[in-house]
Amino acid sequence: MNMNMNMDMTQKIIMTPQLEYSLKILKLSYEELIDFLQEEMLSNPILEYNEPKEVKLKMNNEESEGDRLSYNHDQKGDDEGYTNGIPDMNSYKTDLVSHLKLQLHILDLPEKMIEIGEFLIESLDEKGYLKIDIKDVAKILCVDEDLVNQVCQKIQKFDPPGICARDLKECLKIQLEDQKDIKKELIELIDHHLEAIGHNELPRISKAMGITISEVQALIKEIRKLNPKPGRGFQRDLTHYIRPDIIISKQDENYNIDICKDKIPKIKVNPYYMDLLRDGGKELGEAYPYIQNKINSANWLIHCIDQRMETLEKVTKIIFYHQTAFFKKGRAYLKPMNQREVADALNLHESTISRTVNGKYLLCQWGIFELKYFFSSKGIKQEIGEDASSAMAKFAIQRIVESEDKNSPYSDSKICTLLQNEEICISRRTVAKYREQLNIPSGKIRKQYE
Repeated sequence: MNMNMNMDMTQKIIMTPQLEYSLKILKLSYEELIDFLQEEMLSNPILEYNEPKEVKLKMNNEESEGDRLSYNHDQKGDDEGYTNGIPDMNSYKTDLVSHLKLQLHILDLPEKMIEIGEFLIESLDEKGYLKIDIKDVAKILCVDEDLVNQVCQKIQKFDPPGICARDLKECLKIQLEDQKDIKKELIELIDHHLEAIGHNELPRISKAMGITISEVQALIKEIRKLNPKPGRGFQRDLTHYIRPDIIISKQDENYNIDICKDKIPKIKVNPYYMDLLRDGGKELGEAYPYIQNKINSANWLIHCIDQRMETLEKVTKIIFYHQTAFFKKGRAYLKPMNQREVADALNLHESTISRTVNGKYLLCQWGIFELKYFFSSKGIKQEIGEDASSAMAKFAIQRIVESEDKNSPYSDSKICTLLQNEEICISRRTVAKYREQLNIPSGKIRKQYE
């Protein structure tokens, strides 16, 4: 057996704990960074706020500049200064189950019917529909099926109207029961033609029911007054607040790029502990390594936050340079751009750009946008030789649909032709894909009848 020793030279990127820590801070969104800083303040006694936190009570007629600068220009407080800055009214509402159980217990019912009613209420989905079969309920609770039906019918008379229905037809018909002089044509329309309504097949409905299209439209108008999802008003989805990390504002002919640093708490190393380290920290004894380690950690945290702000500002400036037409003229002028271009311009890795734009938002005169919005594909070729972004094509499709004759809407093929007239060359399939992404129905569904 021969043994040989070989030496190979390779290059590897070693992810040091300091580098990993820095990249983690770079990726954090505004809310995540605030939470992260609070955790660091609790775990590191060396850290303290650079300025003492004060609670300032505002009079009704006081308003800071930051309060006035907002997307919808109609805010009143620090937490309301942005697009989603609306108080979450759902937090004040009771949930659907509690609301229905309260009505159930008000009724003078036997204990067994109360038990059945609670089971049915707890089996409703978020839309307010009963998705479990009555037979299965009877087997589970070991009761008669007719008794379950009786309880179900009582719950269907509760508020909100249409609750505890098995399907859409039943939900709509339950809501009609409270109305006087119900038209038989309305019941027929719900029983036999709901699917045709969804496909906008008004002439077929008109022929089948023996009434005019205008009468069909009037009946559909009545149906649309009903609530197809009665439980929807009780959903407790929390409002997600968004604070922009960057504000781009126009003053005369110039644009100002402002990185919102003031909203992030300023931290520093407590000078008391710095004084303890003087003269070699003789007074600290065995605590010296611990204090030194915490001071190093605090200094590195402050450095990483400053670096995060600096990188975010550099990336924003490159975005503004490439998308100047967008900031001056609007969404229709968004150009294709990828993260590789920004990385090359700043001599950074593409993954660093990805972390920088992750969860970051920009506020300008056209609204509030996630930084990722400004990066779009180049797969669309214009006849003039330049690339068009997918966002530009989507904006053009939306504009074409909004301006079309509603009585004779454009087909995807026609939209494709109109886009070519604007020197945006995409296939009919791509038009259909973008239209669906914009939640725009097909031309057949969009058609309106006189």
